[in-house]
Amino acid sequence: MPVTIAGLTFKNPFYVASGPTTKSLKQLIRIQETGWAAASIKLIIAPTPYINRKPRYGLFANQTALAFTTEKRLTYEEGLKLIEDGKKHCKELLLFANITYAGDEGIAGWVEMSKAYESAGSDVIELNMCCPNMSYNLQLTTGDSEASAKKTGASLGQLAGAVAEIVAAVKKEVKVPVFVKLTPEGGQIANVAKALFAAGADAVGGTANRMGIAAIDLEAPTRSTYHFQDEISMSCHSGPWIAPLALRDTYEIRKVCGPETRMMAAGGVTDWQDAVRMIMCGADLVGVCTATLTQGYDIARPMLDGVKRYMDSHGYSDPRQMRDLIVSEVKTATEVTLYSGYAKITNPHLAAPCKAACPHHIPAQAYIRSVAKRDFKSAYDFIVSKNPLQTVCGYVCNHVCEDACTLGLYGNPVKIKAIKQFLMEYGARAGGASPPVTRAKRNKRVAVVGSGPAGLSCAYSLVQAGYDVAIFEREQELGGALRYAIPAFRLPRSVVDKQLDMLKGMGIVFKTGIAFGKDVTIDSLKSEGYEAVFIGIGAQKSTPLGILGEDSMGVISALDFLRENCLRETDKKRDLGNVVVVGGGFTAIDSARTAVRLGAKSVYVAYRRTREEMPAAKEEIEVAEAEGISFIYLAAPVRVVSSDGKVAGLELCVQTLGKKDESQRRRPEQVNGASFTLKCDTIICAIGQKAEMDVLALATDEGAVFTGGDAVKVDSVIAAIAAGKRAAVSIDKRLSGDNAVLEWDPEFTAVNPYDVLSRVPFVAPGKEGRTDYFERVMTEDEAVAEALRCLNCGCGEGCQRCKTICCDFAPIIAGTDCVVINKDDCVACGMCYNLCPNRNIEMIRDDSHR
Repeated sequence: MPVTIAGLTFKNPFYVASGPTTKSLKQLIRIQETGWAAASIKLIIAPTPYINRKPRYGLFANQTALAFTTEKRLTYEEGLKLIEDGKKHCKELLLFANITYAGDEGIAGWVEMSKAYESAGSDVIELNMCCPNMSYNLQLTTGDSEASAKKTGASLGQLAGAVAEIVAAVKKEVKVPVFVKLTPEGGQIANVAKALFAAGADAVGGTANRMGIAAIDLEAPTRSTYHFQDEISMSCHSGPWIAPLALRDTYEIRKVCGPETRMMAAGGVTDWQDAVRMIMCGADLVGVCTATLTQGYDIARPMLDGVKRYMDSHGYSDPRQMRDLIVSEVKTATEVTLYSGYAKITNPHLAAPCKAACPHHIPAQAYIRSVAKRDFKSAYDFIVSKNPLQTVCGYVCNHVCEDACTLGLYGNPVKIKAIKQFLMEYGARAGGASPPVTRAKRNKRVAVVGSGPAGLSCAYSLVQAGYDVAIFEREQELGGALRYAIPAFRLPRSVVDKQLDMLKGMGIVFKTGIAFGKDVTIDSLKSEGYEAVFIGIGAQKSTPLGILGEDSMGVISALDFLRENCLRETDKKRDLGNVVVVGGGFTAIDSARTAVRLGAKSVYVAYRRTREEMPAAKEEIEVAEAEGISFIYLAAPVRVVSSDGKVAGLELCVQTLGKKDESQRRRPEQVNGASFTLKCDTIICAIGQKAEMDVLALATDEGAVFTGGDAVKVDSVIAAIAAGKRAAVSIDKRLSGDNAVLEWDPEFTAVNPYDVLSRVPFVAPGKEGRTDYFERVMTEDEAVAEALRCLNCGCGEGCQRCKTICCDFAPIIAGTDCVVINKDDCVACGMCYNLCPNRNIEMIRDDSHR
């Protein structure tokens, strides 16, 4: 990609601009090795530079800027020697002598200096009329008339007439090309360049560097932010931030001076794309300085390769063919074509990972954000507006929301369950939730079989929609699994009773002691006028171990064990002896902890996989361990050892993990010949449970029979609640058609947590350390402190960047945890599109309006 200027051919358009990376022979040799066409050596000042001190650099990442104070130049003699040595050792590298005369001889001094450097072997004389750290610095700092008496550097570069005289005089005396490097300070760079071309300059370019004040330390405002420097000072700023200004300078010079002139351009070039943009704005040669300081000289070849590939792919055989490409196309604000349009949220249901992971999509991010602002009432309302059983979830939810929390990728997730529990306690103290608003009566009756979480959730939603609902429960007390499968130490009975009282207050009729299949059937319910039936009878039977000796006295199912203890309503000690619980879920942990409370001598939990794969929550396991329960992993039951028909021990085989199964977990496989026996008196089977009948076979939309909950294998209380709500929606649509009011939850998509991590500052992974698990209810301050850790990952109530910055107030919260943009208020400025951290906004153009 050769470029020829004034008879001098550059092998490619790239040169290292004058600066700290062009001050020694070693540097010039390296520049040649790495493929650059030319180098402009470090500024040479005659007579001896009056600002000539080793620089101090600062990198300001938030500004993408490099700044420095003071600057080490080359003396007259040092510059001559560098040119001479450079020409001896760098035969392929063109050298610019970057010079400034600051003495009393005026134009004659510039001429004499230029001739000397031509004699030393310079390929180009580059007159420096740009350095901001010369007299311009002194003028700005001292502000008096003496400071500006001597015009050099940026001060001189603003005086078109004076610089043109120097150029004309130098051109008469030297034969090599004369380039001039101008300052952008003053805003007249194009007009100055025009005067220089008229005076005979072979090429003109600018340096985009600007003088400014570097970052100020607010705790010590007058102290320098640079190392090894005491006082604050003016700084020369360069780096990527300045590229748009350099493009403007290049464009303006080309626009004013025409296509026949030749130009250098520098400022903010860090890659091949920047270089192409410079060429399109009018540059013949592209200078790079800061990037060689921050990235090294090796960036030349990637830039060359990138430009070459771009040219090949666009049909250019010469850089000149794409030079000036945009110059004639740049329009003023009054000339540009504008289209009407608006911004639109691409996916209104782009949710935080916590909300997306929740089976019932409780707006965790929304209520946590409110807690962080100490708006506890709004936080509480976010929760209870979803369904009536969130107090229960505050105690027993398996909180998959926490498992999905972005903060969990590198440390500890937000304690969402504990915050929810705090809010539910807050709500109780504040008088509880307002009575739910219900629709007008529809005169349609629905039967719900089972008063567990699925049945209660279904009934609640249907009553809100205006249906008459009756719940049939086989036990004498209501609550299903909430009362008979979850121990009271995990879920206080008073919490369940309060939820039931609220539902009774809504008009739900409860009928206890009525068993489905015995006392009532689908046909009998329909004959009584119920137009739909929801079956949520739960899973009442434990899955057997399927091993020899399982019928021995002392082998009991976890559900029977927990139900019996719940019916006793006391932790009166029992003669359990040594206990082994087989399983790894919440039911297994609940059974083990119950056994401890009932006086077991020892309690073991045997699980066939590893600790990390246990379905039970990590903190539940930790609490169990703290209560003295021991865990045995990679062990599966083989045979019950009995004596006189009673349990005497449990033989377990050692397991290893083989290939992954359909759930993407490695399948446990028995290790041949490796087994051991645990002496015990009681074995509690907690490997799963199932319904007493095939309720799925009963379900049919045509017959308006629906099912949900544990009977159809949900794995948590919150999943059962979600299933009940979905069934209520189906029933409403089945019975009321177009007049249905209930809607299924939309399909929530989780934001990419790694995108979230990339936009926020973090402590390093592992720095937070482990935090204590809260069994007690958090205090207000603890809840707020924990909520403040939330990253506000998703849209809706979370991020709200668009809503915060829009000066036309177009983004609005349109529903619970859902943000939309009102197209009528949107002016299509594009700020929200550009700043959306989730990249979830698109611009919609309306071609019918301009």
